[in-house]
Amino acid sequence: MMTRLRLRCVPGHAITIAFMCVCGLSVLWPSAAASGQAEDVAVAMPLRIVNLNPFHIPYGVPASFGTRTLPPESSEFTVALDTASYLGAASSGAERLLLDGETYRSSLMLRRGFRPRWEYFLELSAVGHHGGLFDGFIEGWHEFFGLPQGGRDVAPRNRLALIYGDGPGTRVDIRRDAFALGDLVLGVGYSVPEWPVRNDGLTVRGTLKVPTGNAGSLAGSGRFATSLWAETSGALPWSAASREWLYAATLGVLVAEPPKRLSNVADPVVGFGRAGVTWRALSRLHFTVQVDVHSSPYRSSNVNVLADPVVILGFGGFVQVTENAILEIAVTEDDGMQRAAPDIGLHTALRWRL
Repeated sequence: MMTRLRLRCVPGHAITIAFMCVCGLSVLWPSAAASGQAEDVAVAMPLRIVNLNPFHIPYGVPASFGTRTLPPESSEFTVALDTASYLGAASSGAERLLLDGETYRSSLMLRRGFRPRWEYFLELSAVGHHGGLFDGFIEGWHEFFGLPQGGRDVAPRNRLALIYGDGPGTRVDIRRDAFALGDLVLGVGYSVPEWPVRNDGLTVRGTLKVPTGNAGSLAGSGRFATSLWAETSGALPWSAASREWLYAATLGVLVAEPPKRLSNVADPVVGFGRAGVTWRALSRLHFTVQVDVHSSPYRSSNVNVLADPVVILGFGGFVQVTENAILEIAVTEDDGMQRAAPDIGLHTALRWRL
């Protein structure tokens, strides 16, 4: 019998320290690219949400950037922190799965325009898993609001257990705190000059994921992966003049060599997409509702937490804190169908023009 995969927030002191440093740098940095940043805030910018199911992290389904590519000689630097906590157990036939603990992912990304309509980018991430620190708080929160505990009220406190077995063997067994670098991602984007739809245009992006991460701690796959996707955006019909209401959409595919330890249930192709609506409440403050979906990279598994498709609902937005810096915050929820997406998560990012 399977219990629902749950996520909670992880320690706030790391987020506080990181963003104090980043905010200080962003305020002091010269604002030569401020005009470009001002133009971009009039275009829908998707929430850069990632799926923190620990078994999905090695595949690295890419997030969206938005329709605009950076102008030549313009750069953007992004620091992101995503956190999640989970509790889930399932078994089917010879397969058995136990997820209990907390995972966080931090990333640094650099984007740079190098020709008209062309940009390149690279991202380096780090992934950590550790025992739950907020089990008691979450249990109290759910009890206060009358929400189901999903088994956390009877599960051991502060436990880390990422375990997957098939038959007599155990393919993944992580019970001690782990921290490791993730895979390096290299990418390029191109804005299509001729696009028949009357909106903000169409941008095509592609990536190559290089196996620099630690596959043993689920921070990387140990294999190469590549992805290709298209993004478009525009104003909703009733808001064409004011551009107060915007939309953004993405559709793409990822092809990867299956992770070695999960090759028995892994699939090489993952389809993904997302769609969002943004309300420009103020010139510097936007709110976004977004739906992220992707097929499971483990469709051959009989365990739902691995085999089911992922549906993530994102609620958040961004505020332009300086002329050249934007702070993005979002909370994520699953679709309530006990599938492979986290139940709740937190995304924060700060990006600024150099």
